[in-house]
Amino acid sequence: MALQPSTLTFDTEDPLRVASFWAAALAFELDPDSDGTGAYVADPSKRTHGLYFQAVPEPKVVKNRVHLDLRPITSMEEDVARLRELGATELRFVDEGSCWTVMADPEGDEFCVLRGVAEGAKRDRSGVDSVVLDCGDPFRVAAFWIDALAYRELERSDVGIEIVGPQDGDPMLSFVTVPEPKTVKNRIHLDVRPTGSMAAEVDRVTRLDATVRGFIEVDGSFWTQMRDPEGNEFCVLRGPEDGWVPGEVLA
Repeated sequence: MALQPSTLTFDTEDPLRVASFWAAALAFELDPDSDGTGAYVADPSKRTHGLYFQAVPEPKVVKNRVHLDLRPITSMEEDVARLRELGATELRFVDEGSCWTVMADPEGDEFCVLRGVAEGAKRDRSGVDSVVLDCGDPFRVAAFWIDALAYRELERSDVGIEIVGPQDGDPMLSFVTVPEPKTVKNRIHLDVRPTGSMAAEVDRVTRLDATVRGFIEVDGSFWTQMRDPEGNEFCVLRGPEDGWVPGEVLA
């Protein structure tokens, strides 16, 4: 039994608008069936499972506790300028020994642009560098995700930890300490796919200290909404034993 990372899902007021921005930002491909209720952007390299954008009624009210870090192929300055032209907003520049620029997409979802590959960055693959989660106790939350996804620790400091998966294309997850507690549902969450059945994986991660938020059944598909030990939402999708066919992304 195991879970594997699948799509990263964004809650949005206008899925098509936000998906169009991220497709251009990452050189992903907007699915032609995307509309105002849901939109999907695919990774043309097939390394990752892409991004899904779903319509929700509630607006963004606080800083996101989950965000993406982006690694430019050239320089941070050039990519910040490019992303501004696509509709992003530059919020601030941070220099804490390492430096990055905090930006927001067209609906205000924060993301960070890191130093580029051409600037001697410590990692040389451009695109999404990591999915970052704000935590009260990053080491506790990381330990859960290591067990849930069969990840391993890559690097840690006094205030955070990075973990990576066994497969090329598995997103690096970075957990950082913040003082403020979680107060609302995260607007970005990870969907995970069982190698067996959904029920077996829900049972397994519940024993790891996850909690069930609800069971959803829509249009012939179903999934379980869950929370990790600090309440970060994620969804356990159908597995092969539930009728899911490998290659189906949004099912």
